[in-house]
Amino acid sequence: MRKQRILIVDDESAFIRLLKLALEKKQRYTMRDENDPTRALDTARKFKPDLVLLDFVMPKAHGGDVAALIRAEPCFRETPILFLSGTVTRHKGEAAQIAGFEALAKPIALDDLLAAIDRNLAAAAAATGKKAVRLPRWLANVGEIFARRSGEPAKSERS
Repeated sequence: MRKQRILIVDDESAFIRLLKLALEKKQRYTMRDENDPTRALDTARKFKPDLVLLDFVMPKAHGGDVAALIRAEPCFRETPILFLSGTVTRHKGEAAQIAGFEALAKPIALDDLLAAIDRNLAAAAAATGKKAVRLPRWLANVGEIFARRSGEPAKSERS
């Protein structure tokens, strides 16, 4: 089974190293990182990630601008982007959002990060009809749940 590809874009190289080590231990992902947000799109084109972990506040480029550049590419329109930021405030029971993307507050608990990665990969898989990799049973219908919440008909309701 193919490992999911995750691109990490963050200007803090120490944070990237720790994040990569933690995620690589799970042996579920192939990782690539980019410290320079101005090169994030080129790195994404070469690596073709299934998901992007993107710092929101960086000195050379704003995370929102980088996300917009990535999403402007036709091949990345459905690629999930998770923002990582020290400026996000956690609200109990609610996922934080930045520019319409899920945002996780730094420092990030590994379990919370893994759950967010799995949730976003499952939603993208449901939206594109691709099979998701290694998802817990309770996440199996996440695409249907998101579709219902957004007002779109669920796959089972489409003709």
